[in-house]
Amino acid sequence: MQQALTYLGTLDDVVQRYPWNIEMGQQQFNQMLIRKALLGEKVIINDGYLLNHPFARQALLNPTSSPFKALIEANFVQIMSRSGSLLDVAEKMSAQGVESFQALQKSSEWPALQSMLKQWEPGLQRIENFIPWPKKHISHGFDNMLGRSRHLQVENLGMTAVSNDDFQRVFDLYTAKNKTDKEATRTRWEQACLSILGNAPDAKAKINELMGLATEAYHYNFAVCLSSQFSERKILVETRYSRAFADLIQLGQPTESELVDIPSIQIPQKLRFDRPQLWKELVDPFSEVASVQKEYQDVMEQFFAGQASAKLVEEVSIKYSRALSEHFESDEQDGGIKKVALSIGFLGLGLVAGGPVTAGLLWLAENSLLPTVTRVFKLRDKGFFKKQANAQPLDLSRTNTLSSVSISLPLAQKLAKDIPDFA
Repeated sequence: MQQALTYLGTLDDVVQRYPWNIEMGQQQFNQMLIRKALLGEKVIINDGYLLNHPFARQALLNPTSSPFKALIEANFVQIMSRSGSLLDVAEKMSAQGVESFQALQKSSEWPALQSMLKQWEPGLQRIENFIPWPKKHISHGFDNMLGRSRHLQVENLGMTAVSNDDFQRVFDLYTAKNKTDKEATRTRWEQACLSILGNAPDAKAKINELMGLATEAYHYNFAVCLSSQFSERKILVETRYSRAFADLIQLGQPTESELVDIPSIQIPQKLRFDRPQLWKELVDPFSEVASVQKEYQDVMEQFFAGQASAKLVEEVSIKYSRALSEHFESDEQDGGIKKVALSIGFLGLGLVAGGPVTAGLLWLAENSLLPTVTRVFKLRDKGFFKKQANAQPLDLSRTNTLSSVSISLPLAQKLAKDIPDFA
């Protein structure tokens, strides 16, 4: 099984300025980390995202509030850095006039964060946690990615406030300003949005929609660039599900999901964050619990390929659930393995016996706030899918949903060829 790397777009500072209609608090931040650790999907985070996102900073300054710091120290979460130093990035970006870094250095948090980073960074450098940015021209790639939506109608992009005229006028100005310079293209798109729509009666709603499209394009572009950099790895991108770029994850235009009963793992109700070693062991490939996780991963891969039965999935899911309960030292009689962590939802039309189905695996923890599409696959229904009674369908065409799905490698490689390399 290919090792998965997830580009974490959900912590983008532009998403903070132009928020999605998705609640993204401390709980959701931790839910994401838990989901990734349980599924064994390593994470890549931009140095700028880490420094500028309040929950990421708080997780470093207060490690008992989140597994974030422990997962970084275990090299499960790796930092994509321009210079191999968070302190260096903060200084350089601030000196270059980047407002978010200037605000950070003027904030009340900065002295404590600066002191912490001075002690922490050398250890990260020793374990080679920092990885370089892709050797692709990111801004040029963003322009290419955004351009793929130019000829689509706004209703096909999931927009309701923006008109087709608004969209084309913003694109015209953006293109005109972009003719001689492919640097800072997302900032140029933002400037075009503000210039064209800044005085409109419903300016905030329109600009939020257009900047939402831009952040999706930015995140998918990074995934394409990383696919070129890590050609032997499976690259996932965690961002908002986008109808504009659905072809990149081979999801097409799904209508709704249909939940079915397939065995899933369960997690302890209370996961302790004050025991960092537990999280480091969970993602350590040599630990006992990680070996059970690997068995679970392999069986699920076989199941989705039609090579394993639901009975085997159930057996391995129970085994992994118990291993998690034991690992986190939960008392089963006191709700140790009671919370359902994963469930299955089929996206699109299908579920006809013997027919092909395109589907996604949804994270549906009972205390989770939003389902997350975590993989896409095609299979034939062999008759062992049992539909859930009275299940509520999830309509992705009208719902702000997070997705954390591997992108199509052949398409990513094709798109990457059109992005210039840095010398």
